[in-house]
Amino acid sequence: MRRFSIKKRVTLWYTGMIAVVLAAVFAGVFIFINQLELSKTEEDLQGMVADFADEIEFQNGTYYLDPEVDYYDDGVMFCIYDQEGRLLHGSMPVEFPKETKLQSHEVRNIKQGSKQWMIYDAAYQYGIGKAIWIRGIVSIHGMEQIMHMVLLAFLAVYPLLILAIGLIGYMMTKRALKPVDDICTTAGEISSGADLSKRLPEPKSEDEMRQLTCTFNEMFDRLEASFEDEKQFTSDVSHELRTPVSVIIAQCEYALEEDTLSEEQKHEIQIVLRQAKKMSDLISQLLMIARCERGKENFQFEPVDMSMLAEMTLEELSQRAGEKRIHLLSEIEPGLTARGDQMLLTRMLINLVENSIDYGKRNGIVKVSLFKKDGKIRGIVKDDGQGIGAEHLDKIWNRFYRADRSRNSQNQVRGTGLGLSMVWKIAQAHGGHMSLESVPGQGSSFTLYLPAER
Repeated sequence: MRRFSIKKRVTLWYTGMIAVVLAAVFAGVFIFINQLELSKTEEDLQGMVADFADEIEFQNGTYYLDPEVDYYDDGVMFCIYDQEGRLLHGSMPVEFPKETKLQSHEVRNIKQGSKQWMIYDAAYQYGIGKAIWIRGIVSIHGMEQIMHMVLLAFLAVYPLLILAIGLIGYMMTKRALKPVDDICTTAGEISSGADLSKRLPEPKSEDEMRQLTCTFNEMFDRLEASFEDEKQFTSDVSHELRTPVSVIIAQCEYALEEDTLSEEQKHEIQIVLRQAKKMSDLISQLLMIARCERGKENFQFEPVDMSMLAEMTLEELSQRAGEKRIHLLSEIEPGLTARGDQMLLTRMLINLVENSIDYGKRNGIVKVSLFKKDGKIRGIVKDDGQGIGAEHLDKIWNRFYRADRSRNSQNQVRGTGLGLSMVWKIAQAHGGHMSLESVPGQGSSFTLYLPAER
């Protein structure tokens, strides 16, 4: 499962927290306002019942009502009951449950169907064993409906509000982390490119991003120094070894001309000569790779006819292919020109075709295609050999890497393990790149991409 990016995770955390806090605040405010309204209604109801009772005169064991008394005042309906609970005066709402019992000085909420009322009962003595009850009834259905509508409105707006908060949070997080994206992009360009001298631009603000950038730049300084030391070491050692190896080869060849040597002595000298020549090839390849790594200032760039170069390569390697009875096929578009170093480009093509011949199957086919597409020269070297496992594809361009040493032994491959590494370096030095497709048991297809000369 693909992990969310930091921007998305921070946005989700932030939005989730805001959503919870906002819901909790609204719930608290909603409950508070509801309770506040109910408390105010209770106080008003109790006060209005008391005011209504003040209009009744209690004298000599009886009570007197003003004929014009109003049993409905400001939304409150008043009812007068005897001490047995029988309604004497006033009226009640149509749907109000008439069997509701009287309870002195207690505010209650009564619900019938979808209707709700708040009632308050108060008993008043007007003689020995005589009392009347005054009940105030006020509908709270309207208030509950309003609160319910407010709740529905909030539930409708809440997702949109959270979405807006999430989008704003994501934009803010993206803007805050933009320097990190810039660092990653530039660091990727530095790590994948040939120019290790590039550095990350340092932010002007003195913050964590500047500290991170400086740390990365210091790391790149050390990496560049390390790579330069390695290149210089490879170049220096290769140069120093060329002379003694050349002397060994020359002396071996001179010694083999002596007629006084026995066959056994000549055989031993030939073994030394073969190994010295192998070492000489290795040194030449290391020097060529070092030359590619040092940069374009060491190249002799000129227009190169890649079509002719490919034909010459196939002609040169035809004898080697014939030894394994491999058929060399070609499909080369004429007149394809690239700008580059002819010696390096020749070595690149030879290495590619030699590799396919070495690892191709006996009586097999190696096909070389060269054509122009999308402003680039594409060269494909395809064989029907043993192929390469998927686990080796990303390592095959490394120096001295062998995908299958036992296979190399079986095929009697005498390579140094630098051929494909050199191909990669030469292609990269000319502004191109390589790709590889391979299936074990079916063969491999190497594809070269080079900028075409206009």
